Amino acid sequence: MTGDRLREKFLEFFKARQHKIVESDSLVPKDDLTVLFTPAGMNQFKKEFMGFDSGFRRAATAQRCLRTDDLDKVGKTNAHHTFFEMLGNFSFGDYFKEEAIAWAWEFLTKELKIDQEKLWVSVYQDDDEAYNIWKDKIGVPVKKIVKLGDKDNFWPAEAKTKGPNGPCGPCSEIFYDFGSSVGCGEKVCDPSCSCGRFVEIWNLVFTQFNRKDDGLLEPLPNKNIDTGMGLERLAAVMQGKQNNFETELFQPIIKEIQRGVEIEISLQDSKKLFYAIADHLRAVVFSIYDGITPSNEGRGYIVRKIIRKSVMHLKSLGINKPFLNTLVGQLAQIMQAPYPDLKDRQEDIAQVILNEEKNFINILNSSEALFAKIPLNAGAEEIGEAVFKLHDTYGFPSEEIEKYLKKQNVDNLAAIADVVSRKFEEQRERSRSQSTMKGDVFDSKGLGLKLNATKFTGYKENSAEAKILAILKDGKEVNGALAGGLFQVVLDRTPFYAESGGQVGDTGGLVSGTSIFKVLNTQKTDNVFLHIGEVNSGSFKKGDKVTAQIDVKRRLNIARNHTATHILQAALRAVLGSHVQQQGSLVSEEKFRFDFTHFKGLSKEEISRVEEVANNCIAKSQRVNCEEMNFKEAKKAGALAFFEEKYGEMVRVVTMGDISKELCAGTHLDNISQIGFIKIISEGSVASGIRRIEGATASFAERFIQDEELKAIEESKKKSKLRDLKEQEKKRSSEISNSLRDAAPRLIEKAIKLNGVNLVLSLEAGLDMSALRLLADKVKEELKHGVIVLGSQDSQQKKAYLVIAITQDLLPKGLDAGALIRQAAPDIGGSGGGRQDFAQAGGTKPENFTLAFEKIRAIIKAL
Repeated sequence: MTGDRLREKFLEFFKARQHKIVESDSLVPKDDLTVLFTPAGMNQFKKEFMGFDSGFRRAATAQRCLRTDDLDKVGKTNAHHTFFEMLGNFSFGDYFKEEAIAWAWEFLTKELKIDQEKLWVSVYQDDDEAYNIWKDKIGVPVKKIVKLGDKDNFWPAEAKTKGPNGPCGPCSEIFYDFGSSVGCGEKVCDPSCSCGRFVEIWNLVFTQFNRKDDGLLEPLPNKNIDTGMGLERLAAVMQGKQNNFETELFQPIIKEIQRGVEIEISLQDSKKLFYAIADHLRAVVFSIYDGITPSNEGRGYIVRKIIRKSVMHLKSLGINKPFLNTLVGQLAQIMQAPYPDLKDRQEDIAQVILNEEKNFINILNSSEALFAKIPLNAGAEEIGEAVFKLHDTYGFPSEEIEKYLKKQNVDNLAAIADVVSRKFEEQRERSRSQSTMKGDVFDSKGLGLKLNATKFTGYKENSAEAKILAILKDGKEVNGALAGGLFQVVLDRTPFYAESGGQVGDTGGLVSGTSIFKVLNTQKTDNVFLHIGEVNSGSFKKGDKVTAQIDVKRRLNIARNHTATHILQAALRAVLGSHVQQQGSLVSEEKFRFDFTHFKGLSKEEISRVEEVANNCIAKSQRVNCEEMNFKEAKKAGALAFFEEKYGEMVRVVTMGDISKELCAGTHLDNISQIGFIKIISEGSVASGIRRIEGATASFAERFIQDEELKAIEESKKKSKLRDLKEQEKKRSSEISNSLRDAAPRLIEKAIKLNGVNLVLSLEAGLDMSALRLLADKVKEELKHGVIVLGSQDSQQKKAYLVIAITQDLLPKGLDAGALIRQAAPDIGGSGGGRQDFAQAGGTKPENFTLAFEKIRAIIKAL
């Protein structure tokens, strides 16, 4: 039975038992990519396990998951994967152990018709209830029920003693027995043995506790069920395979890799590499599918690491060119049933992978030059510093650096590794310190003051009556504020939007009687708003009542740009594809910046089309509707949320007719027509797979267009002037050329015979060096035999030009133009040089040409 059919049968089975089929969330955890989503619901339904009512009490999913904590094992074992699909059924205070166990057994033995003799089960050592259900209700022989401890049959593993805090409970696992011919061969062998004879196919977790500090297990409001069954393992069992990679989920990819190998290799040795590459391809493709592109930090770094690991495996197979990207289409075909849109996006995803492969292969090709940067004869500290820079700056794989160091017989690898680890920790600490706020900008841990959260009223009003709760200067509370220096004023309520979500903070003023505080920026920490500014007149103290008034015109311009980014994203997705996902933004008064996922730069035509689509949307004059709702309801309603970690249980959904629906806490217009129009100012790259557009709206867009038009006019004037100059130069060159053509015969007629050599000596008026050289060449062509010495002068600028040309027949006789010019040039106040047949010089004494000519005449006479 194929993986597709198994997935369908599982969901159909539980749908018939009143389970809501819940679509899988993104495979990528928001905090740590090494987290294993097993069982599938421990992350997805955490709130429901804690008693939150989501509107349904039974659910079933086929969830895509990612695991990277044992990346090096992938391909070496039968069932380790970075990417896999987890089938799961869940109960939130509805059914419990008896139903969960009975349905699991029914699905495996009745629906899938797996031989009961092949199945074993395990239970938690203290869970007599589950043990008795298996023994008495299901009828599993006692010898096939194994009791295991905290490490194997409590989820999360060893949570009672090691954590983490949160929902947990005992579990029961179902194993498939491949038979005594597999594994250790011992007569006494059961699922507690790791020999490979038994493979776990389903984990039933009885989530009934909430672990708290000190290991306290507090009963949950409801007893819950959370199960997980790996689709790849189940498919292997159903297809009679001991190895997941031998199923139809992997084999087409593996065969494609085999076709790409052009060298002779041992099939046994290469199998592990084939398996690892096929697995890594799935992980990379679905990460990019979920909007995670390769980068040097966070989740993007993990994706980059997996791609580079694959490139190294391919290199071991003799494939030294970009190849992983060519396999995307094969995977899209395999996964077409559950993810039909993957086929539409395969070219975009392949392009991202291709770019990453090319970059890494270039790095590998420059390995010798990079390794040369490591001071091998230095101590561990210096070598570690160099290794860290090599990895951090160039992204060179640490495994390859280690191989190189071993090859060079560097023996203090452990000490070097400690230095590298320390450098990475220092880097992380610097990053943390840079992201926190100091002085005028505050530490993220808070102000150290006991203050209630500021009530924000700025969605509906531009001014508010408020009370000063605290005044700070340089991060410390002060009694009051007078003119001089920056202060931070905390109010109980405010219409000022605090900088967040890419939108800049509001400016404006706080007024109390005749006292005025000018707000230059607004920021927040722990939901306490900080009005940062200076006293213009009077004074302020804690407890004063003030009128807080924002700069309305500035806020309107910011709102225009923020609403424009939503329109822009919709236009980008319409023109480029649904793979476009926001990666960051900056919204200010004058312009906006929008970062998004896309694999290559936009052409002029694409930029024009995006602009056109965006402005057509604006022309629809649709209202902007903002409402608060539950996060899951918002996602169900189709709201885009690419930064889910920023949102709590309740979220603000901004809807612009049928154009856009996004989660957003920023300030917006009432109607999109107020944007006026959008003008894209620039488009460029931020990182691999991330593009950036800068744009403007309304009057700022008009100003940009006017500036561009003025620039175009100025450029046109410059081009016109340049054309005129070129025409003048052309005309002058033509005139000079004609005059030179006439001058050549004249000069030849003036030639004198000196010591058997034809000598032309002449001072020509109004010629620059270029014309002088040209004239010398013309005379030389017609003279055939002789020495040509020509000079020209600019008396006003005190410049002298001298050229000497010698015909080829005189060179064997020792005549050298370069030697002659070096002797004559000092007379005209300069220096020069050149070849034996031609030389030139410049000087500052044009009045001395007579002396220079006499010297040349004397030299030739003396030959």
